Amino acid sequence: MKRYNSMEVEVIKLSVCNIESLGLSIKDVLMQSVVWLREKYEMTGDARYLEKAVWHIYAYLELGYPYENGRAEFQVILDALGEKEEDVFPSRCRGRKRVPLKKMRINQLLGKWNPVLQSMKISDAVEDIIEKSLNRQLGEYTYHCGKVIKQDGENTLWENTCKLYVREEEVVFQNVNKGKYYILEE
Repeated sequence: MKRYNSMEVEVIKLSVCNIESLGLSIKDVLMQSVVWLREKYEMTGDARYLEKAVWHIYAYLELGYPYENGRAEFQVILDALGEKEEDVFPSRCRGRKRVPLKKMRINQLLGKWNPVLQSMKISDAVEDIIEKSLNRQLGEYTYHCGKVIKQDGENTLWENTCKLYVREEEVVFQNVNKGKYYILEE
């Protein structure tokens, strides 16, 4: 039986896309969702909860989180489905969005940078991201360039908006406009 549903997985990824701005970890929210869905299956016996849990696991993997961190919980779900890890989660999905904390890679993540309309020069943004990540300066940081696309009170979306979430356990870089997340590693 085919377990992957690209539409459902994209919806889950969209549903957690701004949760970091509330001070919550996407990784934790997805893991808690997987646990909740498994528990609902155990209470009701309805396998649809397991299917939904698998979609959450795919979203977790596609956002760059390592399979190994959730292996025990994921295995419980796979066992209940009578499936094998390698059949449901091919290795190509695991941890593919981990990025080394190097100037060139951070520059690539920031993308095309407007030389006039910007929060700071791209070289300064790269240095700032590396410094905050290495020194674990906890918080949320925004980098942007280009024209304002939308503004709602204090929230602004520019042509190129990127966010850095520095947490004790991980550093997450988000390209807001593209809806992509990357885990930055030393």
